[in-house]
Amino acid sequence: MARTNRETKREPSLRPPAYERVSRVAENYLMSLLELHEDGAWPTPAQLAEQIRRLPPEEDVGSSLPSVLGMVRRMIREDLVEMSPEKRVWLTERGMVVAESVVRRHRLAERMVVDLLGLEMPKAHVEAHRLEHAISPEMEGKIRERLGNPTTSPFGRPIPGSGYAPPPGPKLTLDQAQPGADYCVDRVPEEDQDLLRFLVELDVLPRRTVTVVEASPHRGIITVKTERGEGALGYGVAARIWVRPCE
Repeated sequence: MARTNRETKREPSLRPPAYERVSRVAENYLMSLLELHEDGAWPTPAQLAEQIRRLPPEEDVGSSLPSVLGMVRRMIREDLVEMSPEKRVWLTERGMVVAESVVRRHRLAERMVVDLLGLEMPKAHVEAHRLEHAISPEMEGKIRERLGNPTTSPFGRPIPGSGYAPPPGPKLTLDQAQPGADYCVDRVPEEDQDLLRFLVELDVLPRRTVTVVEASPHRGIITVKTERGEGALGYGVAARIWVRPCE
């Protein structure tokens, strides 16, 4: 996360696109850090390693703690990240600019393969990783224009520089939802293809409505209902699905 000081978190800016390129590995690290920032985390190297393990295997990014520490030190020298004495990692100003660039390309690529090419949503995240490193500034502009300047990915994450404004109202994760209440889905995890197939089949997707039928913390299961029927989710999965109370 970028921080103006060690007490105040910096929100991602809506600055115009920037196209400074770094190594493919560094781009993946920067994307992982920005995603953690969006989730409200100020991660340790161990937490960053856990996030990196969610990358597609084809990205071939080392996720052992020694590998992550070594890469973090290199990125500190390149003025992309800083690390506190407590081993918390955040993006520098330069790191945030580059991170927003790669995340913007990735999420536009997700939109392109789903909206224009008709690719199944569970495959979009992996395909976008293949494309993000090769999209040129000119191509990025063409993709954005053809898509009508979308503000979110198909999974609900904001596209940096798009002018995204979050919907009004409080946001919470599905494991915190109350039984009997209706919620509008804001964001779902994108990296687990098997989970995504289940969520697509059940229609637990951004801008859809879900009703919590039953919450059973002792069983570790939440039962939800959509227009397509009922399904059960583990609390670990539900904690990664962001929702808002429907107005």
